[in-house]
Amino acid sequence: MGGILEEGYDAHKFKKYIRTYECKHRNNGQNCGVYECKGHKYTGVCEQEIGMENSYLKENVYIAKLAGEFLREMFANADLQAEYKGVKDIVTRADRGAEEIILEYLTETFREHKIVSEESGVVGNKESEYVWYVDPLDGTNNFFHHIPYFNVSIALEKNKKMVCGAVYNPILDEMFYAESGGGAFLNGKKIAPSTNKELSKAFITACHGKSEEEIARFLKLMNVFKREAYDIRKLGSAALELCYVACGRCDAFIATGLNPWDFKAGLLIAQESGCKSGGLMHEEIEESNLLVCSPSLYNELRKKIAQVI
Repeated sequence: MGGILEEGYDAHKFKKYIRTYECKHRNNGQNCGVYECKGHKYTGVCEQEIGMENSYLKENVYIAKLAGEFLREMFANADLQAEYKGVKDIVTRADRGAEEIILEYLTETFREHKIVSEESGVVGNKESEYVWYVDPLDGTNNFFHHIPYFNVSIALEKNKKMVCGAVYNPILDEMFYAESGGGAFLNGKKIAPSTNKELSKAFITACHGKSEEEIARFLKLMNVFKREAYDIRKLGSAALELCYVACGRCDAFIATGLNPWDFKAGLLIAQESGCKSGGLMHEEIEESNLLVCSPSLYNELRKKIAQVI
């Protein structure tokens, strides 16, 4: 594999990340009998129990967990030195190592596919109808400051339509995943957004890009929703924040200045859970600006945002 992984995290250590678990699936009184059952690798239970029929989704969830195991070990044991790739924009050995794991796997498994990754840019067949969006470490600043709130985010798109997405939080061992038309799940259990209808009780998360315009827009939104919502916070990991809206932990997510790898997987999971989504300035999804929330709050939030920006 080469690169950063040669420094104590080479491909020979992959097997230690591929966990096996007791299979809970029974067939005529017997376990499924497959020691290397892929379901074990993905979520800790047999795939027959959770109904993962989409092979792309299986591979998506598997490689997200594999990279997440790597990040968890790095977070606990490694030197978290970082380098700056821009103003207030850092990359760590963990970012690069997790990316190498993911890219190695995807390029070997899907040789004809295109991959768009945060650190490496475009890899593979640039003309492919299939595009993987990879954020090997979403929440790098949290990771670097040893705040245990970060994830691996991977999504697959075909002809500009989403196929599947997975977001894995290795610290809590929480795997969020979805495929188009199949609902959204957290560790095998179907999820749904909050039913809260009151803005005054809404717990909102938000993030912003790096430009002065995006920061100014974010501060305006913070000023309004700090007063009118229950609270609004910046948690530092867009994909996880989208998943938290998807499962009802938060009521809404507002973002400016996102990149596609930041939100593709999380947005699909939120949409499949039943969330409503749109842009900030327009009803249609915008490539860098998002409003994602429970359906019961969508119209009120849109009106408030329109008044601000």
